[in-house]
Amino acid sequence: MSSKADDFDVRYRDAGATGGIEHSRPAASSGQDATGYGGTIDYDLGYDANGWDTNGFRSPEADYLDSHASVAVTHEARTTGPHVVGTNAAGTRAAGAHAAGIHPARAQETTQSWEPESFSRDGLWSPEAPGTGRRGAAPVGPRGPGGPRGPGGPGGLRGPGPRRPAGPGGLRRSGHRNPAQTKVKGSWWRHWTLRKALGVLLACAGGIVVLGAIVVAVAYEETPVPTDAMAATSFTQSVVESSNGTLIGRFGTTNRQPLTYNQIPKSVRDAVLAAEDRNFFNEGGISPTGIVRAAYEDARGNDGSVQGGSTITQEFVRHYYEGIGTQQTFSRKIKEIFVSLKVGKEKSKQWILTNYLNTIYLGDGAYGVEAAAETYYGKHAAQLDTAQAAVIAAIIQQPSTYPLAPYRPQLEARWHYVLDGLVQMGDLTAPQAAAMKFPKPGDNVPQNFGPDVWDPYVLAMVKSELQQVYGFSQQQLDDGGYVIRTSLDDAKMAELYRAVSENEATIDEDSSYYSFKSYMHAGAVLENPADGAIQAIYPGPGYIGYKYNGTGPAITKKECAEIHCQVNLAWQAREQVGSSFKPYILAAAVKQGMDVQTSTLDGFNNQYIPPDTDPKAYPTTTPPTAAGWSKLVTNDDAGENGPYTPQMAMAESINTAYSDLWHVVAGPGNENVTNNVGAMAQAFGVDTAAAGITGSDDMQDEYGVTLGQASLTVIEQASMLATIDDSGVYHDPHLITSIMRNNVPTLIKSTSYPVFSSSPTLNTDEASQVQYAMSEDTASYGTAPTAGMSNGQEIIAKTGTTNTAQSAFFIGAIPTQTLVVGLFTEDQSGNPDETLNNLGGNSQGGFGGTWPAAIWHTYAEDEFVPLGVEQFPAPVFTGTAWNLVPPGLRQVTHKKTPKKHGHPTGTPSAPPNPYPFPTYSCDPSVVTCG
Repeated sequence: MSSKADDFDVRYRDAGATGGIEHSRPAASSGQDATGYGGTIDYDLGYDANGWDTNGFRSPEADYLDSHASVAVTHEARTTGPHVVGTNAAGTRAAGAHAAGIHPARAQETTQSWEPESFSRDGLWSPEAPGTGRRGAAPVGPRGPGGPRGPGGPGGLRGPGPRRPAGPGGLRRSGHRNPAQTKVKGSWWRHWTLRKALGVLLACAGGIVVLGAIVVAVAYEETPVPTDAMAATSFTQSVVESSNGTLIGRFGTTNRQPLTYNQIPKSVRDAVLAAEDRNFFNEGGISPTGIVRAAYEDARGNDGSVQGGSTITQEFVRHYYEGIGTQQTFSRKIKEIFVSLKVGKEKSKQWILTNYLNTIYLGDGAYGVEAAAETYYGKHAAQLDTAQAAVIAAIIQQPSTYPLAPYRPQLEARWHYVLDGLVQMGDLTAPQAAAMKFPKPGDNVPQNFGPDVWDPYVLAMVKSELQQVYGFSQQQLDDGGYVIRTSLDDAKMAELYRAVSENEATIDEDSSYYSFKSYMHAGAVLENPADGAIQAIYPGPGYIGYKYNGTGPAITKKECAEIHCQVNLAWQAREQVGSSFKPYILAAAVKQGMDVQTSTLDGFNNQYIPPDTDPKAYPTTTPPTAAGWSKLVTNDDAGENGPYTPQMAMAESINTAYSDLWHVVAGPGNENVTNNVGAMAQAFGVDTAAAGITGSDDMQDEYGVTLGQASLTVIEQASMLATIDDSGVYHDPHLITSIMRNNVPTLIKSTSYPVFSSSPTLNTDEASQVQYAMSEDTASYGTAPTAGMSNGQEIIAKTGTTNTAQSAFFIGAIPTQTLVVGLFTEDQSGNPDETLNNLGGNSQGGFGGTWPAAIWHTYAEDEFVPLGVEQFPAPVFTGTAWNLVPPGLRQVTHKKTPKKHGHPTGTPSAPPNPYPFPTYSCDPSVVTCG
């Protein structure tokens, strides 16, 4: 079939005057060019004699002639081959007639030339004369028969409306078609021009662009913004602070301290923008111009530094979101770009910049501008000047090398680049930038410990509390970014260290021979009785490199090994506490119903104490034959012999009186059963198994527990006294008061409970009786008269001294503060070479009422006296009177005598005891009762 004219761009040459059609070669018989309305056909288009090309298509004219029966055919044409239309083309006409089903004779009679039809004025198709048609058609033969509106001639196409008949073989064409222009299918590709080649190239390029745009659009839509930030972006050290906000120490090595947008100074923000992305606030997630600019600057290499084409948003996305990464792959880069575009649309510029400035690595373990400011200039970011801010911004490009001294020239070059950027952005004037001097960054890499001598000890305590109480893992501590606030008070810490240091110096000054030896140790704890918070602690003289007690020479590695400087003497060291354990025995008796005011204890000297399995038996002065009785128990002085009230026996620390009381109240126990004294110690917060009171080698059923042969810590003693001080309510001793992470608090855990009774009233009343019994230790006849405060403040207290003088304690409290001080030797096994005897040249230097009480007094005068006089609640005496003295020894008039103590440094508490002693039947200060 013939192709449509508008499918191809091949134009035929104009038709000749003969009206014949020929395949671009001379006519077979006439020698004339075969012409017609179709024009001369190029032979190189590939048509054969019958009008077929090599692709199976026919020329329009051949197709037309075969499809119309109006063309005359002669008999001779069937044998002579193809000829032109007209007198010299009979064969062609005959072939056409056969194709149309017309007899050849009839076809010969109607032989004539053909012509196309055109629209007449009245809308009818009509043949045009040669040269007169609007298309310039060739002459045509006579029209076929048929009048107006009659049937058309053979082969005539019937158009709409009235028509004239077409002549035989009349070629009908569209009225708007130029018969001289014919396009042949397939011919377009055989004739190439520059115009065609360029068109094809542009079309292919356009298709690729469109296809690429579709792919990009689909990929963009299918690339989500990661919902999770990389875990590492939140990794930061956990920081421990005092109650005043002073740094105590850090866990982990990632130094990152997040700030809000408003906390980051404008000078720092501007410097970073000048260094990394000067058009940040006016661009999307990426910057094509920035990429081109970076390439241009790198090619020029003006300042010697490499420029980056990524925006701050891209850098932030790369290091912040999970799944983006930094691999140098095309797919990763595309993902980074897509996510950056979306983040740029979804998040505010302030949000992006804030997170970027908090997460960017700035060398030396510093992440974020706050950590960098402290690392390089020892100050907060808010305190940086413009020149310093520009240095930190310059480090961003090469954080691993720029802070190092060999790379200082490169850092300075980058610093100048930042200053130039600030000038271009209008944040600095050129003269201001030129006048700036490079501020050399320092080496202030933060250490794990703070600067104070006590910080390493405290940090270890906090770590233990976080792990044991709150269940924190090591990774949480190192990378969790927690801010842990403690109850430690900076001023109280400093004062407690001063009190210890001053008294140790006094010991050395008073006696070079009995100086404070390397095997001697001190420990102290100040606790808030209202909640158990530790406000100050003396755990040791310091770690290696710290000044001894914060003031002396630096502790060397050798010295540390000798004094065990890294052992926390207040928290880890367990020492015998001597008679400072007696309040445990008294508390157990009060809980069992003893009235402290009216009861009488058996304080006769040189007695054997019955076992706790026989609480009704009396002590004896003769060696018992039955099993379970104690060894001979003595008092410190032979004159301490007879009946005592619980209060006076506590003040004078009568060993026999409280040993006998132990056997009355303890009750039997074994390694699987805790007796009453062991249970009371546990209620006060003592780890009785570690102390040796309970367990496989328990001493709860031995009288020696009363005299302090169990090993307790200074903190456990402080906890006991704080419980009595707070009207019998126990609070877990603790350091941690708050735990914050990203401004979200962790619930603080603290255990509190009544020790004496579940009834709050009875619990308070019974505790007040123990307070009453302990209120005379600083009296002139007590064991620590030198500990009394100058303002007359009442103190509840007790001393403790072991028989070998290897441990000495003073525990004392006012209503709002509890302070416990202990001195002890390295070896607690009775080694005579390690003793506190004659410490400082004092004959009673090894007693709890001497140097421990002196340290307590020093601190109290500076910290307690300014608080004013505080009143303990009036005691409420409950229970019944217990008289543990044998019946025949109860009729002696009482008389108080002062105890002798060396090296007094304080004054007895001024107010007399408002609760008088009961009348005794035997006063050991007057007669020997027996």
